[in-house]
Amino acid sequence: MTTTPDCGPAPLVLGAYLRSLRLAQGLTLAEAAWAIRGSAAKLSRMETARVPLRWEDISTLMDHYGITDCPTLDAAQEWTTKTRWGVIGDGAPGWQDRLRACERHASAISVYTSVTVPRIAQAVGCPVDELTLVMAATDEARVRVHSLIPGQPGQDVTILIDGAMLLRTLGHPRAMATQMAHLHRLATSAGGPRVLVAPLQAGAIPPAGNLYRFELFGHELWVSEGYSATYATGADSEKYRHCLTAGLGAAKGPKMSAAMLKVASTRFERLATPKTPGDVLERLTS
Repeated sequence: MTTTPDCGPAPLVLGAYLRSLRLAQGLTLAEAAWAIRGSAAKLSRMETARVPLRWEDISTLMDHYGITDCPTLDAAQEWTTKTRWGVIGDGAPGWQDRLRACERHASAISVYTSVTVPRIAQAVGCPVDELTLVMAATDEARVRVHSLIPGQPGQDVTILIDGAMLLRTLGHPRAMATQMAHLHRLATSAGGPRVLVAPLQAGAIPPAGNLYRFELFGHELWVSEGYSATYATGADSEKYRHCLTAGLGAAKGPKMSAAMLKVASTRFERLATPKTPGDVLERLTS
């Protein structure tokens, strides 16, 4: 069985996944290629979706990297049968690892979020909502979480936030305050990502979860993330493209967005401050 490049998301995601697994083991291309009796150049082309992927090679490499559980292997094998699919759903074991792999190896990332602070921009160790908690409680990660640090060079990253996130408390206000402050630091750091806010009055309709656009190995890959991931390429990604374009068109500029994040951080800090009975009485009678 093989997957054919340029016919869908399967070779892109599997290639990024294989590369991340290899790097997690600290193996060079030459060392890992030995397992499939191939060259470093061949494995590099496999990892970047420049050659068809044979299931025999994929299974051998995954075993070499310590992936031996049947559900994960079955999921990967199923992907190799979807040669010309433009949309692929991934809720099988290891789906978060595969999404993390795409995040890590993309040269550019745009993410539009309406529910949770994107994983790459979260303040470490500070979950904010049910979705983040559920995602953090899944199987042990085999691909390291990719986080942005203020001033970190490398990827071209744009984070688009629905204005409702600045108003509603999806988690503890203190956690939300920490997240908003972290986003503000990212937005104002030299060489940091673009962090933009689409205000409610702009009328943009945000995605139900996180919507990603990756530039991955010279291809455009779209991902809708909720409690699983859905990958799309080509014409099948048009609805995602329209959603992101509308959100970017409605967004405030970097300076105004940073100011809005600062206000949101202050607001959540005030919500997290314990109130005395006198404070409550004052508000009720004023």
